[in-house]
Amino acid sequence: MSVSSSNIKFTTREGESYDGRLSIPAGEGTFPAVLVMPAIFGTDAEMEGLIEAYAADGFLTAAPDYFFRTIPGPTGDWDVARDRMNRHDIDQGLVDMSDAIDELRAHERCNGKVAVLGFCFGGLFAYLAGTRLNADAIVAYHGTRIHSYLDEADQLTVPASLHYGDADQFVPMDQVDPVSAALAGHANADVVVHSGGQHNFSMPTKAGFDADVAQAARVAALACFRAM
Repeated sequence: MSVSSSNIKFTTREGESYDGRLSIPAGEGTFPAVLVMPAIFGTDAEMEGLIEAYAADGFLTAAPDYFFRTIPGPTGDWDVARDRMNRHDIDQGLVDMSDAIDELRAHERCNGKVAVLGFCFGGLFAYLAGTRLNADAIVAYHGTRIHSYLDEADQLTVPASLHYGDADQFVPMDQVDPVSAALAGHANADVVVHSGGQHNFSMPTKAGFDADVAQAARVAALACFRAM
């Protein structure tokens, strides 16, 4: 399925505009949507390709530049990316993400359903979109810091699929195991630990990329999205 992709503008509740990326599936009518919260490197060419891949599977897919309040835009510089991650205001970021979800849900090509997909640091935002906001499903790939927010795990009632690798140097198993335990009783939530998976297993241009793990995680993600 071919897609139509373009740069767009998101708008905060205060009326401030900032950059985003949108991919629309081919065909007529409306589609379920996926809001993508990228890794700390932002919506670079690699992330644009991943956005288009989900649009090709029939999802209206968009990504906001959620670092627009500090250092906007994509970056390949590790120090810059890490600095803006550390400076990111989680609470304000959740407000901005909530507005982005509402904006995507109101899009003329959206059927009213919006899932959130997060990569790395964006994985935390996907999780919190499920516990605090009105996301209809959530998926996180090698999501960082989720283990620090497990006191609200009982608030996660929508379909959820969280994926980790057991060889992830940034999200070690002593952080993953509590996530698995906290969500073990949730009928709609799966926490999958991929054998041999490293950090960035889903990112084709990163050193930790693993095609088999990425494909397995993607199949599960699509099933989660289709369950919303």
